[in-house]
Amino acid sequence: MKEKIKQLITSGDFQKAKEYIENEDRNTLEQVILELGFDEESISAYSFVCYLINNNEAAYYHYLASELLSTALCHLPDAYASALYHAKKAVELSPEDVSLKEYLLLFHDIPEKLISKEEARAIAQEILKIMPNSEAAKNVLHNA
Repeated sequence: MKEKIKQLITSGDFQKAKEYIENEDRNTLEQVILELGFDEESISAYSFVCYLINNNEAAYYHYLASELLSTALCHLPDAYASALYHAKKAVELSPEDVSLKEYLLLFHDIPEKLISKEEARAIAQEILKIMPNSEAAKNVLHNA
């Protein structure tokens, strides 16, 4: 099934791929997208996630786009900046999800430092109010 979905995505048949994905769990979608990104370095994986966002702007899809750009496709010019955009949109759409805020801290840790020390500290303090044992937030406050 995954190979069929990959083939549909890489051929640009996003509607059909979406129909297949709707019958699968999120784990399958993540595997397909990340495998296309890592194994085939396919930008079509990102295009498909954008298609899903256009159909249903959900925090999960923005997170998936961000994860793809910040890992498998990070070698592309400005991929981290685009990943940050999607990470911020995910938080905006699901502000109660602390894991998304923790994920934002990644953009302070990368060499480009797309999130300033001050912004990272503010996010970390927000996280610790809700989740006092967050190691990611504690590390930012300790090191930033």
